[in-house]
Amino acid sequence: ARDAMSSNMRALGLIIVTLLLLTAGEADDIDVQGWTCGYRGLCRKHCYAQEYMIGYHGCPRRYRCCALRF
Repeated sequence: ARDAMSSNMRALGLIIVTLLLLTAGEADDIDVQGWTCGYRGLCRKHCYAQEYMIGYHGCPRRYRCCALRF
């Protein structure tokens, strides 16, 4: 029973670390939103549904240029 408990604790620890990494990643997005690219585009890791991807030009590494559809 004790082994099952320790593996549960390990799994829980992994989940917590993953959640922390995900929320830290979100904070990065807010930082980079000031980066503009192309014509009225913004740099993001992932474009929103109402946006389209222009490309990677003018953005930091691993970010893409997203612009709103009008």
